[in-house]
Amino acid sequence: MNSKRNVITKKLESMNKIQLKDILEKLEIEYSGKEKSEMIRLILQPFRSYKMEVKENREICQYIALNTIAKNRRKNLRLLAGTSLYSDMWTRDAFITSLGLFAHCQHLDLVRQVLKVQSKNLRKDGLVPLRIGRESYTTQWLFGIPSGKDNVPVYKDDKADSEPTDSNPQFIIMAWLYLKCTGDISFIKSISKSLKKCQKYLCDTSKDYLLQGKYFHSWYDTFAFNGPDLFSNVLFVYCVKCYQKLSEQVPEVNYDGVCKFNYKKVLHAFKKAFWNGKYLKISPDINVMETAGNSLAVLFGILNKEEGKKFMTYLERNKSKKSQIAPVTVPKMSAMHLYWPGAVVGLQGYHNDRLWIWPHCIYSKARQKVGLDPKLEGIEKSIVKHRIFYENVDDELNPIKHPFQNTEENFSESCGSYLLATGKNIF
Repeated sequence: MNSKRNVITKKLESMNKIQLKDILEKLEIEYSGKEKSEMIRLILQPFRSYKMEVKENREICQYIALNTIAKNRRKNLRLLAGTSLYSDMWTRDAFITSLGLFAHCQHLDLVRQVLKVQSKNLRKDGLVPLRIGRESYTTQWLFGIPSGKDNVPVYKDDKADSEPTDSNPQFIIMAWLYLKCTGDISFIKSISKSLKKCQKYLCDTSKDYLLQGKYFHSWYDTFAFNGPDLFSNVLFVYCVKCYQKLSEQVPEVNYDGVCKFNYKKVLHAFKKAFWNGKYLKISPDINVMETAGNSLAVLFGILNKEEGKKFMTYLERNKSKKSQIAPVTVPKMSAMHLYWPGAVVGLQGYHNDRLWIWPHCIYSKARQKVGLDPKLEGIEKSIVKHRIFYENVDDELNPIKHPFQNTEENFSESCGSYLLATGKNIF
């Protein structure tokens, strides 16, 4: 903003008083004097006011985000996804939330507690839970009333018993970023057995250097397809590098009894399966661009600057002109890949039609990395207006209202991704 204003100032200074007076009249700014410096000051005043508004909105949004994250807790659980329907500790939500905390180096004790609880709740074979909290979501989803035991690990999706493919990479990445940010080697030593068990699970379940899943195994859990998916495999590629860094700094996190993935081979297999020359596909068999996965690939260095700009150009040219923020996918997923029971209650567009704040904020951070406008001001104005971070919004950035399921309130993932977009680079 400063550089743009300096260019404008120099341009104005090169003009004569008649030209400046003409600009004042077009801007409908009244001035009867003849001082050139005052004319320039009046013309630049809107730019200064705009900059102050942007700064104030950012400070308000960051405060709301950090305060929301700190409050989303119960018992020994931290970084709960939300305060209504999703009031459990979901691994992927906690992961995205943690990225924002790392970017601002705040509330890292909450991240430590998440890692501690997760490490104690790995399944026997090493699978990190999908979530920890309520045993069943069926009555919560249907009637808004929780049922079953609380504070228990859940390893399968409630809709189709699908097991997550993204949980294990997220656990490893979060552990590395925690160590990188805090230097707390003693804590990483205390969870080293769980990290090795987690790595072994990836060794045992990956195929041809890709993570394979069934049905709802990743974050877009109303898109139904089998095999490798983009989001989980982007995380997998980066977690290979993170585990190697952990093993170099903490001897207890070694490769004894587990495989050591070759990063170059994993990266090659990933690019060969997903990159189509314009963007990374959501699946090797589905030619659809997915925003979060592509954006993380830019941040992780999996896509270079040129490739990152290609995907961003595709997104901006092909997304709906009505949408103020990036959609989940471009184009929308076809009906054959949507969770058909959702259509019964009008939720077939849960990921297809709603605009999600957290993928847009990840996209914003990726845009900044390649030197583009972050596109955050619209969402910041919306957050300031409503004084809350929602899960998803409509084209005008207002909260989704639905007879069966409204947008989640106090959504930690939205908070954390926003903090990532406005914080330092952590990767």
